[in-house]
Amino acid sequence: MTSVRLPPEMTSADITRNLLLLRASETLSTTVTTSDVLQAVRHLRGTGLGASHLQVVPMDATPDPLAARAILERRAFYFADAAELAAAFPAVSALGRQAAACVPVVGTVGVLGALHLRWDMPRTFYVAERAVIATLASYIAGALERAQRLDARSGVADILQEAILSRLPAVDRYELAAHYLPANRQEKVGGDWYDVVAGRANQLIMVIGDVVGHDMAAAARMGTLRSMLRAYIVDRHDSPAALLRRLDAANHALGEPIMATAIVAVIDALDGGGYRLRWSNAGHPPPVVVHPDGTVRSLTGNDLLLGARRLARRRTWTTPLPGGSTVLLHTDGLVGRETDDSLHRRLRTWRSVRLQDLLDDAVADIGTDRDDDIAILAARLPAGR
Repeated sequence: MTSVRLPPEMTSADITRNLLLLRASETLSTTVTTSDVLQAVRHLRGTGLGASHLQVVPMDATPDPLAARAILERRAFYFADAAELAAAFPAVSALGRQAAACVPVVGTVGVLGALHLRWDMPRTFYVAERAVIATLASYIAGALERAQRLDARSGVADILQEAILSRLPAVDRYELAAHYLPANRQEKVGGDWYDVVAGRANQLIMVIGDVVGHDMAAAARMGTLRSMLRAYIVDRHDSPAALLRRLDAANHALGEPIMATAIVAVIDALDGGGYRLRWSNAGHPPPVVVHPDGTVRSLTGNDLLLGARRLARRRTWTTPLPGGSTVLLHTDGLVGRETDDSLHRRLRTWRSVRLQDLLDDAVADIGTDRDDDIAILAARLPAGR
């Protein structure tokens, strides 16, 4: 707690009460969830007011009769000793408490619960002490409302994430895996996305992208690009460069262009055996191929990011792929402070391990002190073709 200076004319009781409110304000300001708020209030027990019990009873809990009455009538109750408490609430007198106070916790939209305090000794509740308890209840109400808004926002984020992160299709020949890790742990969504569409004749279309930003606003912009690109992929059988050209043309035509990087990669099963990878890259980290012998290489070839310039040039590159190869697309959050060489060293061990386990392991040691989302998409080709 920060140091404070108080006027010399204040009594020790005044100082104690003011320090309690200062500590409560600082402690509650750092809370995020409803659970954080309830825990923070419990930590204030015994400080300032000397209460042996200090608890917030939420509205969705099963309150004791005293808290239930305070919530129902929206008024505070103070009992100086056990006799007063027993006379008003016989059902709770056996708990051995002496003095007690219970005040409603009222937010901007109504009662959120009750603040319940108990003491082991009789107590006189003077006006100043009642004012402190009422002020403490108002601090708690503010923290609870903030936490509830964040909880609701998190719930929306869960729904949004479920909607925008594609389920991988069931394909007979390819092993697919994906992993998404948002930078914003509260909102749980960001601007990264991946997509896979199964085409004709064992063709597989892979997409990965990264919209500028790491919050729900970025996720909303990303959803716009992702939906348009999915429609173009299903509607026509264009080259990767043509798909990105159409996407960027719509991006510029429909308002303020969304700045994003993206890759469209198409895996074709060739009639004579083997595979071919075609890709177009709009300013994104390069695709990575892990060959069956463990050789790892990044595929060069890069054009301007989406939204940067109307009618920007888009090219399609092509490379052969032997059976058993793995194609990996990722956003720049995966590499972070690492170099491509360090990523390649990790990928060399991936040949004989299940893809999903490998993607999960790739992000297992990434800490929370990062400022970028991570999306990874991988496809392993069947061997022996």
